[in-house]
Formats: sequence, structure tokens, C-alpha cells
Amino acid sequence: MCKRLFIFPFILMFFSTSLLAQNEKGFLFKNDKRRSYKIKFTNYKNLIIVNSKLNGIPMNFLLDTGVGKTILFGIEGNQEEIKENSQKILIKGVSGKKKAYAYRKQNNTLEIGKLKNTSQDIYVIFDKAFNVSDKIGYQVQGIIGHDFFSDLIVKINYIRNHLKIYNPEKFRKSLNRYDQVDIKLLKQKPYLKTKIKIEDAYEEYIFLLDLGSGDAIWLKPQKDEDPPEKSFDDILGYGFADIIKGLRSKAKGIKLGKKIINNPKIAFPDTLSYQGLKFTPKSGVIGSEVIRRFHWIFDYSNRKVYLKPNSSISEDFNYDMSGLVLKYDGYQTITSYQTLFPDVKAQTDNRSGYNKIKKPETNVRVELKPILKVGAVRPNSSAYEAGFVEGDEIIKINGRQAYRYNLEDISKILSSKEGEVVVFKIKRNESIYLKSITLKSRFVE
Repeated sequence: MCKRLFIFPFILMFFSTSLLAQNEKGFLFKNDKRRSYKIKFTNYKNLIIVNSKLNGIPMNFLLDTGVGKTILFGIEGNQEEIKENSQKILIKGVSGKKKAYAYRKQNNTLEIGKLKNTSQDIYVIFDKAFNVSDKIGYQVQGIIGHDFFSDLIVKINYIRNHLKIYNPEKFRKSLNRYDQVDIKLLKQKPYLKTKIKIEDAYEEYIFLLDLGSGDAIWLKPQKDEDPPEKSFDDILGYGFADIIKGLRSKAKGIKLGKKIINNPKIAFPDTLSYQGLKFTPKSGVIGSEVIRRFHWIFDYSNRKVYLKPNSSISEDFNYDMSGLVLKYDGYQTITSYQTLFPDVKAQTDNRSGYNKIKKPETNVRVELKPILKVGAVRPNSSAYEAGFVEGDEIIKINGRQAYRYNLEDISKILSSKEGEVVVFKIKRNESIYLKSITLKSRFVE
């Protein structure tokens, strides 16, 4: 069974105008005599999230090879000052319908582990529709891609949840056990050629290697070819500010290096959903549901990646069996009362001959917890049949308060076992309802 499943595959937009070249300085080792540094990361639903500091302020950044520039979002304060003193760039969601502006701030200091860039360009987005934290269920303030990979050699270990960053001038690692694959950098993003077998034979495709997509494989639909027989309409996830729809299916296999991965899940986003992705014929995206099954070494300077299978290579490709696409929408105040001395006992005062009762002290704790809502309902799914609609607020799941789960926990519940019944308490227009979903496969085997 797959240990991690990402309900909301995340594919970023393309900037609608050309951007300036990579900073000359880039990330440097704090100790230039060091050969390498290790950086721990959080693996959240296949996504790599690293602790960082931007101008001395701690933040979480998503590591994403699918973006060329470093983006900041979801921040409050001094918006007008930033807007008045910054270059303005128009951006679009992947459908091309939703637009916003990003404001370029130059010469920032960005630290990730013991790496520092003192001339980092940041593109700040204030539009809340482009905030990804509510969609992935983890507080992330920024996204970084090419700026991080361009001048370093980066090894990713998904099993131990760490990056190993090598100084290119001192890189001496033996690569005999790795497969070497050539890449091309197009618009500062890595592409590779490999073969995938959808039905009867392997065909060569060009794939974007995208750490920022939590899904497995996306393919451009072919006008002269029918989709696989075992496929169904689905909501594939969020594309920054957009819902992405398409067909979900399975392939027979895909080759990466010398390894063949059997029965990977694949998706065909519809033409209205992916206009901003600029697919070419016989092209697609390989996301982290596939990538996490290997150890990787990214060497942008020499246009190569190296990979070898890890212990996750044979895990099944699971997927949501409920039909719910969930997201966070705002916060609620939760007040709890904690007793500091829960075990109150009578104490005997031998001198006065009476018992004293020690009165417990009470501590009031107020927390902000995210509000979980239905972002969309997949057509002809169990959730659709149960009557869920977009905007329903999820209060409880199987009797437990929804805010006590994170989206990764919920993903596991909704992809756990066919026939499993999941009970929801929901709020709709100030009314409370109980609804249950029976998980079911949507593939006809």
C-alpha cells in the first residue's frame, strides 16, 4: 500500500512574460571548504518542504523543479509599499482564466540549511487565490526551483527525508550504482525523454520532471488516439488557482533509467484545464508519486540526473476512492481548558487533624484551527452519490473533529480500502447533516 498520497496535485503556472536571468551569485556554502551539507526536509504528501530564512525570518519553502523563479505568497502587511517599489509581472493559473500580479523584490537574503544567497530575487503574490497552503494542507510561504538547483548538485533521499547538497567543485561521489539520464532545461525546468507503455507498445515521450506535482504521471491527450479503455472522468487536483479536470487511468509501464515501473496511474488533463502548461505532442509530466520511488542526484550544470530505485519502488499506486476534493478555507477559534494538576488528592494535616483538598488550577488555551471544506466533487463518485456539494464544511470524520486531521491523514483514509465506510458530519447553510461514503474503485478491472 502506498504510504503517501496527494489529493491535490500541484502544477504551477507559467509567467506570462519573460523573466530576468538567474542571479550571478546564487547559493554559496557558509564554509567554502566543505564538500557537502545535509538538509532535512518534511515529506508531506510526496512534496519536499524545507525550513528556510528569508531576510532572517523563518519560513517554509516548497522545493519545486516545475518553477523557474522563487515565489512568495500568503503574507500580510506593507503591500502598498511593495507594490509601489517593485516591477510588476502578470501571471496566470494553468487554465489561463485566473490572473494576478507578482511583484519582484531584489537582493534578498535566503538561507536554506547552511546555504546562503544574498542576492535572491523574490516574486511576491498577494492574491489569496494563488496561496497553495490551503490546498496542500501545510503552511508554506514560498516556492523555489531553478534558483536552488542551478549552481549546486542536489541529492534527494525520500527514505531518510534529507537533501545532500554538494559543492560542484568538490563533487567526487561514485555513481556506478546510478543510472544516468540526460536532461534539457527549457524555461529553467528539467525535461527528459523516456518511454511509456499506455496500451500495446512503448512510445517515447518528453516529460517535465516536476517535484512540485504530487501526482504520478500526466500526459497530453492525443487527438488521433482514444484514451485507455479503463479510464474515467476525474478532478485531478488544483493548478495553483484552478481546478484541473480530466481523465484518470493506468498505464502498463514506464521506463526510468533501466527500471520499469509497472501499472503507474496516469491522467489526461482536459484542454481547458491545462492551457497554461504548454504541452507539446507526446509530452507530459512526471510527478513526485513516481519520483519518490528513486534516489536522485540533480546536476543542472552538466544537464544530467542520476537515479536508482529505493525501497518504495514496488509500492502500489493508490488513489482517492471517495470523490471528494478537499481544501482549507479560513480558520476557526477552538478554546480548550487544561487542568494543570489533574490528579487531586486529599492531604492529611496531622497537626490540625483535618484533610486539605488541593484545588486544581485551570489553564485556558485558545487556538486557530483550519476549516475544512469540499472544494469539488468528482463526477459519478461515491461522494457525488451521497449528495456532497462544493462548499460543504467538514466538521467530523468518523466521529473525530476534522481539524484534528491533516490532509495527508484524510488522504490515507479516503484511499485505504475498497468497501470501507467513512462517516462525515457536515455543515451546509447553517444546517448539520450526517453523510457516509463507501469507498469504491473507479477502475473496471
